[in-house]
Amino acid sequence: MVFEFSFYIKTLSGLLALLLIYQCSIDRDTTAYITSVRNGEFKARIVADSTSIFRSERDNGSLTIPITYKAVLLDNDIDSLEWIFPNGEPASVKESLSTTINYSKYGSYYSKLILTRVDTLNLNNIILYKDTIQILRPVKIYYMESNWNTYTTSDESNWVVLPNGQNVIIRENEVFDLADPFKASSSFSGFEDQRIKFSIEYKLTYKNYEENTSSENTKLVVMIDDLKAFGISRVTDDTYFKQEFYVDNLTDFDFVINKYPALCRTNWELSLTQSGTTDLTVNMYDLVNQNKLIGYLDLTQTSSSSSSTLNFEALLKISLNGGEYIFGNNSGKSITLDGNPILIEPGNNYKILFELKDGLPNSYQIINENLTTVPIILDENEYYLDASFRNLIIEVDE
Repeated sequence: MVFEFSFYIKTLSGLLALLLIYQCSIDRDTTAYITSVRNGEFKARIVADSTSIFRSERDNGSLTIPITYKAVLLDNDIDSLEWIFPNGEPASVKESLSTTINYSKYGSYYSKLILTRVDTLNLNNIILYKDTIQILRPVKIYYMESNWNTYTTSDESNWVVLPNGQNVIIRENEVFDLADPFKASSSFSGFEDQRIKFSIEYKLTYKNYEENTSSENTKLVVMIDDLKAFGISRVTDDTYFKQEFYVDNLTDFDFVINKYPALCRTNWELSLTQSGTTDLTVNMYDLVNQNKLIGYLDLTQTSSSSSSTLNFEALLKISLNGGEYIFGNNSGKSITLDGNPILIEPGNNYKILFELKDGLPNSYQIINENLTTVPIILDENEYYLDASFRNLIIEVDE
């Protein structure tokens, strides 16, 4: 290498000059040697083959990521160089224009290059010109999720990983037995009490979107261990949003997604009678986190019966602790214990909604399929909601 040869020639010349001084001096103890260091202001830059690298290894510290660095020297009279790589392996390299360093952890990595030129002003005065070149942008190594299929879930049938491996959907097309959320989680380790930045994109998509139907109940919660990172209550249908958040002092942790169901089963039922005879019993469902009950009534087959001109009388019932409680119409749309039956005309499909207060029915609303475009059938209801996720990125905040 040119700069190596130049360095050796200058060094040899200096040594020969010193030897001559020693040989020619009468009093060798009076000879002084002066070495000084000055700013070199060299022109050079550092080039890395990659500056942004992502991996999907969840055990931080077990990575093997080689990065190749090159020194671009714009000055020809440089005699030596030294690379410094904090937290790299190796941590330093000397006299090489190009080198490869390995990193084992997520983070941002800076590097620098120390350049030296040697000038001998006279036989006993040597000046070292030094300059430190910093890399313009650090090498960033971060986690990007591409293994959604390895998450632990409460129901694998509703956890759908798309073919690219980077997108996942939590599907919903049924009534759940409980109001407990669907849960998906994965464990991360080895982050050594660091501050971690998370970012993720999500969207919520209705099966049957109804523009005028909106609610602010909790639909989605993302957690780090037991810490709530963020929750979603409002929905802009089928639109991706990006959420960023930071958590301090993390070493080992779980990334957890909780998605609440739209509907779950209850012990409430709607009993319909006609001419004093119980004809139908309709199951009622809980609109989760909304303090509402909902039922779907198919009365289309009753219009041809001999008693089709008579309205159905509906009462809301529940059996608890060995007793049966019946709720009916008090006045207007109000509901009370032991109230009067709600009158419903036969021959149509209906949806009936009960508002709850302190867990008890307080008021009701009946929706006729002939008077609205809102879905009336359970399988086509406007509450089922899919949740999609992509671009989960985890990085050390430094």
